[in-house]
Amino acid sequence: MHGFWGQLFAFFKPKPQASKPVAKKRSTYVAVDETQVKIDIVKNLTEFFRLEEQLATHIRAEEEKSQTVYDPNQNLMEAALKRVMAQQEMDRLVVQIRETMVYRSPPEMGALYSEVHKMRDVIQGEQEKARLAKEAQERQMRWQRRQEERNLQLKLAAVIATTIFLLYLWLWLLLLSRWRQI
Repeated sequence: MHGFWGQLFAFFKPKPQASKPVAKKRSTYVAVDETQVKIDIVKNLTEFFRLEEQLATHIRAEEEKSQTVYDPNQNLMEAALKRVMAQQEMDRLVVQIRETMVYRSPPEMGALYSEVHKMRDVIQGEQEKARLAKEAQERQMRWQRRQEERNLQLKLAAVIATTIFLLYLWLWLLLLSRWRQI
């Protein structure tokens, strides 16, 4: 069938299709470095807790400012709204991180949330004691400075009074000596 009929039938014969490249199946197994995953989790949690602490410090500063500084131009509703929004954001972030730490952390990390929360409470208590001690020390130093200023003022007043008294006494003695000469 190499002649005319072969060519005719070859014309009707389906052409061999170019074979499509077979897509290679991707391996579903990906090597995971557990240590790196843990390091990444700890880094992200650390960043979150840093931001949470900054937000808590901001809320505490606003509360202290409200208690100690009188601002007649302050819009009370605006201040209340900002404080409530910051507190709600803080509460939302705490819930989100708790859920992430409990439900999405690798099982190898164990009860991460409860352990971290316990340690956080311990450290928070220590830090609160340290903060109160620092504030007490600062109050003591301010009191000592005021006392030193008062003592300096008293000494200055005593020197001025003594100088005036000595000047007065000298003038009297001068007047008496002149009076005796007359």
